Amino acid sequence: MPHASPTDPGPGPNPPRPQRIGIGWFSLPPMRYPNAYVWFIFFSAMDVMLTWRILRQGGEELNPVARHVLEYWSSLGEHWDLWVALGFKFCLMLFVIIACEVVGRKRHQSAMWLARVAVVISACPVVYTLSLLTYYTFFVPRVGGG
Repeated sequence: MPHASPTDPGPGPNPPRPQRIGIGWFSLPPMRYPNAYVWFIFFSAMDVMLTWRILRQGGEELNPVARHVLEYWSSLGEHWDLWVALGFKFCLMLFVIIACEVVGRKRHQSAMWLARVAVVISACPVVYTLSLLTYYTFFVPRVGGG
């Protein structure tokens, strides 16, 4: 097993380039920050599910951009709003992941920071929504005796 010498700087701020997977123009390098992406996708999916639950209970979307998208596209019919919300959220997720991968090619530390910030930002609405659902489920009496 090779030992690193005290004068060897190691991989530095930019890790070695990953090997490509695939053949020809179909080849892609492996994802750079898969652990961060898993948490980002998890919290983003939870956000969609919990927001859907709040909307079904008579609540409203607080994100002004998402609210505008939902209001504009919900004119297609009653069941389109879920698909629009999913499409909007997953397009945003795809944008963030691609941005992390592109930035990570040149600036590893900046892309890692961006991926971590994306996880924290996507977790905030989940924590807030869970607190609202908990509060209104267990501490606020229901109207109509139900």
